[in-house]
Amino acid sequence: MKSPTKSLLLLFLYIPLLMQAETQPLKVLHVSFHQGCIREIQFIAQELGLELSAVFIQDWVRENNYDGKTTGNHIYNVTQQRAHDVWQMHKDYFEQFDAIITSDTAPLSRIFLQNNWKKPLIIWICNRFDYADWGTARGTFPDAEYYQLFRQATTQDNVHIISYNAFEHFYSAQKGVSIGTHTIQPSGMFKNEVPESYIPADIDKANTFCVPPRNNDASMHIVEECARLGIACYRGKYNGPRDLEGFKGVIHFPYAWSNLALFENLQLGLPYFIPSKTFMLNALRSGRAWWPDKGYMYDYAHLSEWYSAANKEYFIYFDSWQDLKQKIEAADFNALHTKMKRLGQQHKEKVLAQWQEVFNAIQLTTQHNG
Repeated sequence: MKSPTKSLLLLFLYIPLLMQAETQPLKVLHVSFHQGCIREIQFIAQELGLELSAVFIQDWVRENNYDGKTTGNHIYNVTQQRAHDVWQMHKDYFEQFDAIITSDTAPLSRIFLQNNWKKPLIIWICNRFDYADWGTARGTFPDAEYYQLFRQATTQDNVHIISYNAFEHFYSAQKGVSIGTHTIQPSGMFKNEVPESYIPADIDKANTFCVPPRNNDASMHIVEECARLGIACYRGKYNGPRDLEGFKGVIHFPYAWSNLALFENLQLGLPYFIPSKTFMLNALRSGRAWWPDKGYMYDYAHLSEWYSAANKEYFIYFDSWQDLKQKIEAADFNALHTKMKRLGQQHKEKVLAQWQEVFNAIQLTTQHNG
């Protein structure tokens, strides 16, 4: 029997969809540098009945169809000229849509903010609102005009600024841009097809931990430490999130305030073993681990997904390598897998309700303006 709370949530989710069935679905364009973000919004659109198109910017770059000239990591530095050129090349295409979403790095929104886009614009900030590739920026981005555009955007009724992690609000405020507190985490959902596996056939997933192929996982020598302790683990290529299904769990040294893989693995029911805050901060102080905007971590680690009080049920924290071994030996993995899947289902429902509220408001605005 469903609880009254869950029944109300389902009612909240699906009544708006029935109402939309009497109108044309919103035509939404999603523009992103990140395939994981594209997967995420595809799921949201499918569940909420949106007519979605997606542009993976790197595809445009390969076709010389971004701004007609930019290649390499310069694409991330959306200067005034670059935003102008992209708009000029694609404005007729953009105008076909009722609303636009930008994700991964927020400077993509400059293409629309700078060019007086009047329709709904959702800026889903996933990696600092002023993200730049500093190796190629050469002082041209981010520029003062960009910061002013973003400040102005916070006052525009057609612009919805949403972060996927609480740190983004704090960081923006440090740069003199107040973006509010609207946060929607990734659901971690993805298409259910089973890919051709990149995991070697001799890996016994059920008795093996996945170690992500990330920088801190290498610099902290997780594979070597686990081998010393007799913990079987695999660190290597895999073909999308579904390829990790069936592993015993994940052992990971975080490298960012949040990441999509955390929520994808939550949906797979994979328990996460991560360093305690003390262990993590010691690794950062010693220089063995890396973190963006590291200076904030010492006082604001709780703004990361990994050390947020709201997410503590997702993780088993270890204070040392020996403590990791003891935590693994003491764990009931059948119970952990069941718990993680339950948490994943609850998280999915929460995220869908949050996005539904956003698109309900956009639908009403679009109908009114139409």
